[in-house]
Amino acid sequence: MSPALTVTAQSAASGGGLGLQTENAWQWVFVIVPVLIGLAAAIAMLRRARNVAPREGLPARVAVGMEQPTRLPGWTVAGSATALWGLVVAFVGFQWDVVWHADTGRDNELFTVPHTLIILGLAAIFAASLLAIALATARRVPVGMRLRRLRVPYSSIPLLLLGGAAIAGFPLDDFWHATYGIDVTLWSPTHLLMIGGASFTPIAVWLMLAEGGVRRHRWGRRLWIVMAGLTLVGLSTFQMEYDLGIAQWQMLFQPLLITGAAGIALTAARAAIGRGGAVLAVLVFYLSRAPLALLLSAGLGHALPKFPLYLGEALAVEVAFVIGRAMAPMGVALLSGLLVGTAGLATEWGWIHLWYQYPWQPGLLPSMWLAVVAAVGGAVLGMAMGRVLAGEPPRIGARTVTVAMVALGTVLALHLPMRSFDGAAATVHTAPTASTPVVDTQGLVVQHVGVRVTVTPADAAHGADRFDIVAWQGHAPLQHIELRETAPGQYQGTDTVPVGGTWKSVLILGHGDVLEAVAVALPSDPASNLPAIPPPSSRTARFVPAVRLLMREVHSAAEWPFVVILTLFAIAAIAWAVALAVCFGLVSRALRRTGEKPLLGKRVAPEGRRESAPARG
Repeated sequence: MSPALTVTAQSAASGGGLGLQTENAWQWVFVIVPVLIGLAAAIAMLRRARNVAPREGLPARVAVGMEQPTRLPGWTVAGSATALWGLVVAFVGFQWDVVWHADTGRDNELFTVPHTLIILGLAAIFAASLLAIALATARRVPVGMRLRRLRVPYSSIPLLLLGGAAIAGFPLDDFWHATYGIDVTLWSPTHLLMIGGASFTPIAVWLMLAEGGVRRHRWGRRLWIVMAGLTLVGLSTFQMEYDLGIAQWQMLFQPLLITGAAGIALTAARAAIGRGGAVLAVLVFYLSRAPLALLLSAGLGHALPKFPLYLGEALAVEVAFVIGRAMAPMGVALLSGLLVGTAGLATEWGWIHLWYQYPWQPGLLPSMWLAVVAAVGGAVLGMAMGRVLAGEPPRIGARTVTVAMVALGTVLALHLPMRSFDGAAATVHTAPTASTPVVDTQGLVVQHVGVRVTVTPADAAHGADRFDIVAWQGHAPLQHIELRETAPGQYQGTDTVPVGGTWKSVLILGHGDVLEAVAVALPSDPASNLPAIPPPSSRTARFVPAVRLLMREVHSAAEWPFVVILTLFAIAAIAWAVALAVCFGLVSRALRRTGEKPLLGKRVAPEGRRESAPARG
């Protein structure tokens, strides 16, 4: 997201309405279909529960109705299925919302199709944790913790925290926007609260399936492959600004995010699934991302969201496990991280050059040791997770896991406050092309102009990580216009730039921690009292921090809301990490006690007669 993501509350906070999306009303089919599928599944469960005696109570009857055909605990089936439904719905809404706002800008209604999908999905994740607790309690399953009459599966605790924090992010985001105006970045505290809650949910669901003894089920290996791929999908959502080429952060973060995600998900996949697990996880990742990208771009006419290759990293992990088959798990984890951060990253470097808007430049090389640290930290966490999911003792201590978490978090946070500008200047020249102006879908006049840029000093853009013009929010797919140097310090746009209407176009220069920009043309914004910046025949201006133009609608206000909400996000993130780590340890011990057999409640015959023997799968 970035000039992309404006979450559900933004329209209300910035002058939009609270109504229902009516433009392209046919798109509501994307909400209706998954809701009907969910309702059909719920009705099927309730119908099956009719075969159980009424005295059992509805929750127990529903649990039994799912246990009989699957031979798996009802709480596991219901909790994981509901959470996975929510994940799919929320992810479609998230990706759609990103490209929607990149292409169209501000919402006129609160309840757009993407927003509604996100809300439904996050609510389902939260509900899944409560459903698992309710069914485990109703069946008196000997699993997890006991809180008086409640039976709380260990895996439901992180799921509850993830879903609850994501839902809480909506009112907090409303308050954030009301205080500071629009921010269209993926990485604001309130956005991260919502996105992070969903992004880490696949890990909690995978743990729930393990706690329920699903690994030894006939569907076990296939489900493990799916969950490994979904874990990779979830951890990759934080890269979305780079996937669209409108990142408001240094290019360095992209390789760090990629290697960190690959280290965790692919090492966990290989440890949990066995030979080929990492590669199979990447294939599931492709099957999740590619069709949706095509739907959004070719089907709905939005910008094409790109995604990492990950195949080189998967092969690196597979090689590490083969080379280190005689090593201790910690040694294999370190080797996996080292290969992911070097050989795997090298293949990703080539992929970025082939497909992404901004190829990685040689100037990033001196900082690539940070990517290795991210990969190693992620691999240590992935190894500990994967061994638990494989039914093996983790053999990586709690202190080591904590150090890995801190190292990964530190590497990612190290450069966050270090966006700066160096005071260079640019003269922007524009000239209308021969094509006549056109009227866009909003009834506004749009003209395409050719652009020439002169930078001072002349070498200001040499060796830059990125130097181009970005045009977005014109009710058409966002555009990147490359600049070709024609003389020292002089550059010519390789394509025309759309101006007028609602188009925003900005010249961006990034190198190292410097990320700065000069406006080409920006529309007026009456809601934020911002005047238009018309395309100049010739205008000289100094570069300013890019965030001032990419988030120009943001206004200053009291600091205490920022401090409070940032603190709440930090608490939530720590709680997620601690809950997942602790519950993985608890589930590991529980699985070794039970031999990974599905833990059911007391057997109930179809006609409602209780059987005396407890079911053990």
